[in-house]
Order: sequence, then structure tokens, then C-alpha cells
Amino acid sequence: MSTSYDLADVGRIGLGLLNTLINPERFLEGKLQRASQALKKYDLDAAICLTEPNITYVSNVPPLGALSAGVGGYRYALFIREGKHVIYFDECDIAYHIANQFPYLKVEKSIPVAGGVMSACPPSAQEYMLSLFCEQIDKLLKDYKVPRERIGIDANIPLLINALERHLKIKASLDGARALTEARTIKTPEEQRIFQVLAAVVDGAFEVAYKTIKPGVREYEVWAEICRYLIRHGVEPGGYIISGQHTWPKDISRSCTDRIIRLHDTVVIDIFNARLLGYTSCCYRTFCVGRPSKELKEAYERALNWLREAEKRLRPGSTTKDVVEVWPDEVDLWSNRPPFIRSEAERFSTFFNNMGHGLGVVTLYDPPFFWKPVSIKWPVELQSGMVISLETQEGTPDNRLGVRIEDMIIITDTGYNVISRWPADTITEVPP
Repeated sequence: MSTSYDLADVGRIGLGLLNTLINPERFLEGKLQRASQALKKYDLDAAICLTEPNITYVSNVPPLGALSAGVGGYRYALFIREGKHVIYFDECDIAYHIANQFPYLKVEKSIPVAGGVMSACPPSAQEYMLSLFCEQIDKLLKDYKVPRERIGIDANIPLLINALERHLKIKASLDGARALTEARTIKTPEEQRIFQVLAAVVDGAFEVAYKTIKPGVREYEVWAEICRYLIRHGVEPGGYIISGQHTWPKDISRSCTDRIIRLHDTVVIDIFNARLLGYTSCCYRTFCVGRPSKELKEAYERALNWLREAEKRLRPGSTTKDVVEVWPDEVDLWSNRPPFIRSEAERFSTFFNNMGHGLGVVTLYDPPFFWKPVSIKWPVELQSGMVISLETQEGTPDNRLGVRIEDMIIITDTGYNVISRWPADTITEVPP
């Protein structure tokens, strides 16, 4: 299978033609095989999926967009291990279209059992809807001859779990969440293919930034051009841009501001949680308007060295501990300068600093997690097929400017493959 992609193909796949680069039924079969093995490990015969990552994973149906995410709780899926059957439930209008767009998927109409609709209804109505939901599940378990003793669920929703026990005598196991998270940890070849296409689009977004950044342009103007590019190539935008004093300590409390970019500013851009078919990106690059100062270059070299030394340890059989050992201790690094990390408790606030994480479907953080406060004591073994991001950061001694670097990476049989290609060995200099 070719690993070379044309951006025209990227645009078509983003418009919903799933089979442009992958066969959708083979795509689903690979994921269901992993989900089936994971449920068997936890002695579960079926799993009720209520969270977006798992609904998308077992159905191929892309996650809720911004239009519906604020409501939520009205779509779900039932995955049956024996025979790898999937029953997908959605709101009536959407269910009508999903049934036509995904002919290989069994689609039913849903009943809101969580989220906005459920919480907006009075308690008596909630109880009635829960009883209807239980009747739905009961009929399907009977139709597929699934025993009720070993049913998993992927969300701890007390009202729903209690209803299943009252109405159906099902003690839904939260091992369903653990099993499906483990299934998603290793990406199938088709999933890896989507990530490679997504990384190509992210590279293009940095090219757009390079052409747009200049003195006098505001952060939101650059971000608007990036979002325009992502949407044109079938990717749901996500991430942020920060510049100047916003870069250290990094201020990521919003996607952008109306700050005017000035000569000699650093500009840090993260294309994160941008989604292609629900699969998420996370990739930082640092730009400088004009030539960077000696202090800025040195800060960047430190962050780059931490990243490259960590990447050298990526291979199947190594652990998250092996990777993070090359990074400095947070207290040693930042006890006397922003962001002022001076205690064990404060160390646990650094989860967005020097770290790494698995990339997933819908969720930005799948296992494994690379972070010194956790990985040193509780290491996780790396396996071929994991898709991850590693990211490092540093600030100048005067605490005026900061840099950040991040790569998207696939763990291979023999090591690793960096799939984010925008240059990172030096700060990208933008000519004024």
C-alpha cells in the first residue's frame, strides 16, 4: 500500500469519501478485531459505548461536530464481541442519513440518555426514557443471544447504570472503558494512514503561517488563514497561536488574540486537536519574525536537544520511563523562574510542558503518556503501531520569549517514523 499522498486526495477524504484512501469496511474490521480481543481479555461479551472516542471507533461514524457536541448524549453504540456486531444509534434525521451513507452498519434511532436533552427534562421523563433505552438494549441482547452477566460500559453515568441494573438485572462493568481504551492504543494500518495524511495537512498549515506572519499582522489574522486552509482540506480546525510575551510562560487560554505581531517576536503555533475523520493532530512549531537573538537560539537548542534525545529512545520494548529520563526535572528547571514549580504537588501541574501522549480518535490523549511525574514510577511499554506526539518547551533567561517544538510520530517494528515534516531543527525565520 502506497504511503504517498496527494493533497487532492486529502480534500476528498475530508468531504466524507472514506474509501478515497482506505477501504471503509476493512478499516472497521481492523478496529473491531482489536475491540473484540480487548473485550475477551476482560471477560466481556458486549460493550455499551456512550463516549465519542468509542462510538466512532466501533462504527466508523465521525464524531459530533461543534453544532451537536454541546447537546451530546443522544448517540451511542452496542458492540457485541461474538460475530463483531455493531448497532449504532442516533437522532432520527441523522440516523436516516447514516443508514444510507454506511450500508454495512446496522443503524437504529436513539433515545437521549445523557447530555443536554436528558438534563433538560424533568426527573419523571428521564426515568421513562431510561426505561425505553433498557428495552432497546434488552431486545438486542436477546436477538444476538448475548448473556447479561458480562456487559461492559464505557462511561460512569450512575442514572443509566442503575437503570440497567433495575430493569435488566445487568451489572454493567466499567472494564468496558478500560478494554476499549486498550484497543485504541495500537493503531491499525488504516488508522496510521489517516494520521499520515493529517500530518501532511498540518505541514501545509505551517506553510500558510510562514506566508502570513509579518510585523503588523494580528494573531487572529494568522489563525484565520490557518483555519481556512484546514477546512479547505477536509480537516476540522483545532489549536492556537501565541506571540511575544504570550509565549513564556505560554498563555494558551484561548486560540488567538488581537495582539499585533512585532519584529523579533517569537510566534508559537500548535495545530492540535485538528481532526480528519475524527483522528486528532498535535504538532508545535516556533517562528521568529526576523533573526532570533542568541538567547532565543540557545533556548531553542535546549528544547530541541530534549526532544531529539527522547526520540532516540523510541522503539518497541522501551518504556515511557526510558524516554522521559532524558528530560530535566521540573523543579530543577523552573523553581526560580516562571512558571515557578517548587513542590511535588506543583510538579503535577506541568502536564502541558515537557511531555508526550498517544494520538487518538476524538480524544487528543490516548495511552501512552510520557511525563516525568508519572512515567518514572509507572512506566508503560511502547509497542509497534502506537501513534504519539512528543513535545518540549523552554524560555529565554529574561522570561520574555518562549519556544516549543513537537513531532507527530509512529512507533514502527524497528524504531519510529516522524510523520510531521515541517523543519524543526532550527527556529523558522520569517523575513520581515
